[in-house]
Amino acid sequence: MPEFSVIIPAFNEEKTVETAISETRRVFQVLGKSCEIIVVDDGSSDGTVAIVENLLQSSPDMSSYGLTGGTYLRSISHPTNQGKGAAVKTGVSAAQGEWVVFLDSDLATHPSEIKKALPHLGSSDIIIGSRRVAGADIAERQPMHRHWLGRLFNLGVRTYLGLPFHDTQCGFKLFSRRALPLFTNLQTRGWAFDVELLYLAKQRGLSVQEIPVVWRNGRESRVKISHVLRILREIFLIKNRPPTSTASRS
Repeated sequence: MPEFSVIIPAFNEEKTVETAISETRRVFQVLGKSCEIIVVDDGSSDGTVAIVENLLQSSPDMSSYGLTGGTYLRSISHPTNQGKGAAVKTGVSAAQGEWVVFLDSDLATHPSEIKKALPHLGSSDIIIGSRRVAGADIAERQPMHRHWLGRLFNLGVRTYLGLPFHDTQCGFKLFSRRALPLFTNLQTRGWAFDVELLYLAKQRGLSVQEIPVVWRNGRESRVKISHVLRILREIFLIKNRPPTSTASRS
């Protein structure tokens, strides 16, 4: 069983996915940590799937997990686009690692930031990267309108849902196996799925550690102003969904 499963949701990411895989592999090799990389293609219409399959065929050492550990690659595809939340949920259902990480294919947060999470593995159920806490570094900023949209969104989440976190939307999060049952009850398939996971975690009394990361604006934000009403509806549904029970998973 690998120590980490890294899930990379990908929708039309032919320009970024190979670099995301190679950089993730390099980081875990340097750290000496065993890792499976799970690329979940979310119904891409470009060459994303072909690139991942070519990597599997051209790099036999990445296609199987040896007894001595290492890093290997797995590929899962959705026949149609279902949303980032759905892609991450699919990846989690296949993950075998003790810790499950998800990050964006554009590497807005580089996988090397995993080093900052390692000291918290023994004391936290969930670790989330943040652009808004002390020590964070925004190396390349978003356009101003997206910056303020994100700030307003986070203020609304903190006020309406009572979540204490400074940044719910940074695409870099780690979940222990104890926290994975949250995904069973995940209903949000789109952009706000992170919020639902953290809201469920709060309901279950799971411990969440927010850590500073280096972040640079990439292609991850396909969210447009026109999507705001849909996102607000998702937040309303998260707040008003019937309570659910989740059994622990070892």
